[in-house]
Amino acid sequence: MPVAGRGWRIDEAARAEALAAYDLAALRGAAALRRITDFAAALCGTPVALVSLVEEHVQCFVSRTGTDLTETPRDVSFCQFAMTGDDVMVVPDARADPKFADNALVTGEPFIRFYAGAPLVSDAGVPLGALCVIDTKPHDGLTPLQHQGLLVLAEDVMARFRAVEMARR
Repeated sequence: MPVAGRGWRIDEAARAEALAAYDLAALRGAAALRRITDFAAALCGTPVALVSLVEEHVQCFVSRTGTDLTETPRDVSFCQFAMTGDDVMVVPDARADPKFADNALVTGEPFIRFYAGAPLVSDAGVPLGALCVIDTKPHDGLTPLQHQGLLVLAEDVMARFRAVEMARR
């Protein structure tokens, strides 16, 4: 199923089925995913990095660096937009972005200003979530190396998801 960023509607039933194919309990807190979020935060110079899976009503963080949050409501999720794109979604200053300026995660805790998220997409083209980095300060964007790095790390996240899925079979 093509992702919404490519001109298609997201099929939420297909997304739920795709998410169910992965053993989220086995993925949550996995050391390999934590190394990815640690490196993503360091690479992009941000205090927070997440592997976020966007479910029907929440986005859950199966790996996180720099925050104790384990989920947030989907209706305030930046990742729900990042997952539908073809490339990294960058929001240099969320307070200046009309789409996010009134978002509860911008106006209140954790006071997001900068966000960059690389889509996590299944092999069947189903958008699952995003590998993202977040800061409470605005950024000018990403360098070419940071941009490339987030895409490579997002592919590594999906390789880890596929490995867990294959082990379940």
